[in-house]
Amino acid sequence: MDKSFRVKGKQKKLEERRCWINDLPDPMLSHILSFLSTKNSVRSSVLSKRWRRIWLQVPVLKLSSTLFHGDSDFVEFMDRFLKSDEKLDFKRFKLYCCFREFLSSYSDSLFQSWIDDVVGRGVRHLDVDVMSELSMPLSLYSCKTLVSLSLYNVTLAYLKPGSVVSLPCLKTMHIEFVKIDGSFILHMLIPSCPVLVKLTIITNPTELSDLTCVRSQSLKLLTFGIILSEDGVINDHAVEIDAPRLEHMSLSDHVSKSFTIRRISPSAVVDVDVNFGMEWRYLLDLDDDDDDADDSSERAMVRNFLTGVSEVSSMKISYATLKVINDYSKLEELPKFGNLTWLRASFHESSLELLPTFLGCCPSLHSLVLECDSYIEITPSQVSYVPLCFVSSLKFVKIRLPVTTRTASRMTLATYFLKNCAVMTELVLKEGFGNIIKEIRKIPRKSRGCKIVMK
Repeated sequence: MDKSFRVKGKQKKLEERRCWINDLPDPMLSHILSFLSTKNSVRSSVLSKRWRRIWLQVPVLKLSSTLFHGDSDFVEFMDRFLKSDEKLDFKRFKLYCCFREFLSSYSDSLFQSWIDDVVGRGVRHLDVDVMSELSMPLSLYSCKTLVSLSLYNVTLAYLKPGSVVSLPCLKTMHIEFVKIDGSFILHMLIPSCPVLVKLTIITNPTELSDLTCVRSQSLKLLTFGIILSEDGVINDHAVEIDAPRLEHMSLSDHVSKSFTIRRISPSAVVDVDVNFGMEWRYLLDLDDDDDDADDSSERAMVRNFLTGVSEVSSMKISYATLKVINDYSKLEELPKFGNLTWLRASFHESSLELLPTFLGCCPSLHSLVLECDSYIEITPSQVSYVPLCFVSSLKFVKIRLPVTTRTASRMTLATYFLKNCAVMTELVLKEGFGNIIKEIRKIPRKSRGCKIVMK
């Protein structure tokens, strides 16, 4: 009896919950379903007769073609969904298409008609990934409601010079492996987004025009990366950035030969991994005088880039970039990084000699993180120069070296900081120092308040 009573009690509570949900109006139910994937939203149609069409009122589509047995089933579903309520405004449209038969059975026009449809219905968030380089329609360039745009593997349609481009509400743009049909599309697209805050461009050499130009008065976060594929073509691609409000900039590019940073925020945080397209040859030929003109041009490219980032407050820099700077420093004086307070540098043996010189250009440095993933040898002569920041500002240092690094090299580097940093409060030693930590603690410290921490 007790067990039967408990079962009936649970059933009653479940029925009460169902009744409570059914009491909600259709707009509220469609809003609840909008937080689910379209696949799960459709499943709600089996709950009751009333629920059969609720999912068709959801202003959100999040769908993958891989959920269907074939392209024809997928196309049929898309047509039914878009035609079910032609007055429905879309908040979010997220579509992943991995067509198997699509290109042989249909044309770009069908795909473009879907995008035209949601653009015409005031879509705010558009996310499209199509594994067949289908073209986005021209209507995309004048969507008045779009707030975020993410495109993967599609083609941006050709724009005639003088075409009107206007995306007045767009704040976030993510373009990844997108084929751009016309070198000036990005030049027109980015300045036509007056409230753009975050921009991500990931591409490969085969999709590049001669110049990638990022000009924006509103942009605050920029990520730009070029993936160097085996069949990629190294050309004279150039990058130009003019964004006076830019606060975070990440560059990962071993293809572009020139980087011009015209304006970014003085308090910007930058992550730099560039080598000016010199992956397979020396950047600066110090011994050969036959190519003085080319060498001078390459030096100017490096000089312009360093000058462009010399006002930033925080910097993460790769060993590839430091190698370029090291070659450059043998020919010309490095600029001062007067505002730089935080630096994370990945060194290689070939660029380690640059460390004291580069730190000498950072008179206000507070925090330094040194990393090395390859075997290096450090001699006292390489780290004999004492930069100004050691005396006046450097308080925190973290060092990570490979466990294969010789004991003498590890001791030399630890001694360099402990004996010369007058205001350092903490030296953090990562893996590679564990077996010599007792010897390091015995090194005399110029800063009496300095703690040595092993992590």
